[in-house]
Amino acid sequence: MPVDVSRTTRRLRRHLPDAFRLPTERDPAPEPRHLAAVCGWAALLGLGGMAVALRAFVGLVGASRAWYAPTVTVIGLIGLVCTITAFASVHKRRLPFALLGAASISLVLGWIVTGL
Repeated sequence: MPVDVSRTTRRLRRHLPDAFRLPTERDPAPEPRHLAAVCGWAALLGLGGMAVALRAFVGLVGASRAWYAPTVTVIGLIGLVCTITAFASVHKRRLPFALLGAASISLVLGWIVTGL
């Protein structure tokens, strides 16, 4: 079945909010303190996520629980998507921090599920 790419592109452009667009050359640069805060928080999430991922790997090798792998995967993907969209919305004032807060909740859930 052929797909009309131009129609799909127009639909995506119409439905995606401006908050999740990549900046263009016309956009002002984000404030350095704002960008540093987002980067620092994301770095801490990355370090914590690596600990959860290592513990999840050990749990996957040793455990035979059917719910474990999908649960850990979904929690990790939610945190990853929230962190990526925080960077995509760095030009907004509060949205990146709300998304990083959601990613932090995901990290805490990962700690709980993996038993850290």
